Amino acid sequence: MKRIISSAILCVFSLASLFAQVNAEDFLQIVSMESEQGTQTVFTSAGMGISKEEAEVNAVKSLFYTLMFQGVDGVNGNKPLVVADNKVYTNSFFNRQARYNVYVVGSERVGKFEKVGDSFQVTMKITIRLRQLVSDVQKNTKPADKVTTVTPPEGPGGTANIAAKPTIIVVPYKKDGESYKAILENDFDKRIAVSEVKKEFENLGIKTIDLQGRLDATNRGMQYDDNIGTAESNDKQMLLSSGADVYVIVDLKKDVSAEGSRVALIMEARETASGTMWASENGWTKRYPTSATDQLCAFAVKDNLPPFLAQIEKNYANPINAVLRVAVDGTSAITLFDECDNGERIIDAIQDWLDRNAHQGDYHLQGEMAESAIFDYVIIPRQDKNGYKMTTSKFARELRKHLISLGVQLDGATGVRIEGNTIMLTIM
Repeated sequence: MKRIISSAILCVFSLASLFAQVNAEDFLQIVSMESEQGTQTVFTSAGMGISKEEAEVNAVKSLFYTLMFQGVDGVNGNKPLVVADNKVYTNSFFNRQARYNVYVVGSERVGKFEKVGDSFQVTMKITIRLRQLVSDVQKNTKPADKVTTVTPPEGPGGTANIAAKPTIIVVPYKKDGESYKAILENDFDKRIAVSEVKKEFENLGIKTIDLQGRLDATNRGMQYDDNIGTAESNDKQMLLSSGADVYVIVDLKKDVSAEGSRVALIMEARETASGTMWASENGWTKRYPTSATDQLCAFAVKDNLPPFLAQIEKNYANPINAVLRVAVDGTSAITLFDECDNGERIIDAIQDWLDRNAHQGDYHLQGEMAESAIFDYVIIPRQDKNGYKMTTSKFARELRKHLISLGVQLDGATGVRIEGNTIMLTIM
């Protein structure tokens, strides 16, 4: 009986070891690829431990953790090797099974041990069989949908519709009178923070627009001015013409002490057209024995960006709430109560079109007069009837084309104007 109980206890401990939680905080994740030598790749990796031996082992484990869950520049397109976590498999690298030993060809210490508080820190040069590791990890962490897939409905051109993702431009936080250009040129930390956030968005499959590239383009077009009095309007125009659906504002705070350094990234996402806030996220990293801003930003980004992006995508999937203002030009003799070519009043023709084209026919006419009408909200769908992306501008363009087809005259230059999510329609 005692033998049976002992076996049961051993079994429980074995299972606990298999499913023990592996935490990012256990690893420094300060890793870089140094060189490739055929099927073998050399990395440097930092580790900490209560003893020198533990610090060396943790440096090796940190290399594998970073490759598998965070990504290393130059490996697998800078993306993590693990696609869908299989904890029984991945935990075996970090518990007593020490699966990483299969791939390690050799390791050696770089420099001396450093004392950080009660712990030792060390950097190791580690040579591993990278190709074998990549193949093994990808084979054992296949996502479930690789086995069973559901075909989405057909979209335009005979291809399956895929949930639309927003295009994002990342910009630094600025005070009144500052410009993005000046911040990128003079504030190293904010420039690094913008770069790290942009890079991680791309790792998550989001299309981004490069801020520096947009500034360079507007400079070449003589549209951008550093003058402090016009910086705000210049930056606003740059954002509106960038092609980004969302702009993400990034601010950085640093806390450096004798015990180490930590950073907080404060991020806000705003719809470019309207300036409406869609998401916010902030949080401090743990304290690390380094003051390298890029490394600290990378830690903060990887922790905070996925839930932040989820907020953005949720709002991006929602219909657009717009305002429609219709006015008759002061020099015109007609009114909104005059008839179109089809015999309907102009105001009625607009409402009929909104019945068919607003999201679920949802809009509200706040008031109408002979010279003007205000629709205080018009819900615009994110996709048109063919499955293509819909915007406030495209929605207004379609309304304009419809009115012109009914013989309603609109000024070619100013007949339709867009300010944020407000459509202003002027009839001649």
